[in-house]
Amino acid sequence: MGNTSTVLAEEVHGTTSFGSVYDLPDLPTLDLACSNGVAGLSSTLGFDRISQVPQYPLVGAVEKIEGWGSLSCGKCFRVMNQQSGQSINIIAMDHADMGLVLSLAALDQLTGGQGQVLGRVDVSYEEIGRWECGL
Repeated sequence: MGNTSTVLAEEVHGTTSFGSVYDLPDLPTLDLACSNGVAGLSSTLGFDRISQVPQYPLVGAVEKIEGWGSLSCGKCFRVMNQQSGQSINIIAMDHADMGLVLSLAALDQLTGGQGQVLGRVDVSYEEIGRWECGL
């Protein structure tokens, strides 16, 4: 049974865009801020390619990941489109300078297939239990 502890994070308002690098299923996790280390995708979860991450391509970069070794690596976030109310759960795997940067496939799910046309979307996001992302 999954961890049922209370979520400690608060809802954050910001924006999300897409980075097509996260749509490359063979992208090595060692190319990401969350490669190895204390909370690394490779070192702690055994994921060598981003396509091994549960629920791929619902992945992306989050500003809460300060860089290599961040304890926010591998955490699950619920991301909600402020305009439509549509939400998705993503696994954080890289650093974003501002807000979030998702795979185009994830942004398309969040925007009803309009990710590339819109480019950037107003969202709210919050940390949720890792089991909600299949971890």
